[in-house]
Amino acid sequence: MLTSPLLDHPAIVHGFGRRHDDMAGLLPAYWPDRPVQHERHGTHIAIPTQANEDCGEADGMLTDRPGLLLAIATADCVPVLLARQDGREVAALHVGWRGAHAGIVERFAALVRERGGDPGDWIAAIGPAAHACCYEVSPELIDSFQERTGLPRETIAPQSRRIDLPAIVRWQLGQAGVERVSPQPACTMCSRDGEGRFTYHSYRRDRETRTPIVDVQWSVIAIAQP
Repeated sequence: MLTSPLLDHPAIVHGFGRRHDDMAGLLPAYWPDRPVQHERHGTHIAIPTQANEDCGEADGMLTDRPGLLLAIATADCVPVLLARQDGREVAALHVGWRGAHAGIVERFAALVRERGGDPGDWIAAIGPAAHACCYEVSPELIDSFQERTGLPRETIAPQSRRIDLPAIVRWQLGQAGVERVSPQPACTMCSRDGEGRFTYHSYRRDRETRTPIVDVQWSVIAIAQP
């Protein structure tokens, strides 16, 4: 399980799982009681308050309750783990291209403000995802992101038809007021371990052979139990 130095806080438990990581074994005190969301590539962010809560259709969770492990399942989409700098609130976002385009990061910032907070008090870590080395999309989608964000085309797509979704998400976090962001360079489509095995599940790479819901990696964050 990978961790981010930016989220290295005594009040925070977090990690980005890989293809073969046993999250239940790594986090036995948290994993069995985690709230559950059903991801739909949208912008809804749930606010779980109790163990084993079914949050319904959501692509993000935010909580101020210690011990609730927020878990995001991805297989190429961008997982984003966030924490208030004092460790008193945490959040997790599942950001695919649809969610990024629809504004889930903006929704997170709006939710923080609705709760009386300031996105500038938060820090974020971006986990392994499909990168521009492998992530091929249509020119129309790149055009749409350029129109929506105003970013230079070479930032959105450093190569022809290859979108850099983590870079877009990082920019969106900055625009939302989250200035301290830690990226993970690993690409879920092509990263391999020392034995040549793929490090991560990939929806696009393994589209024909993968098992839905099962072949994912988990990214998790919680306020530590007292």
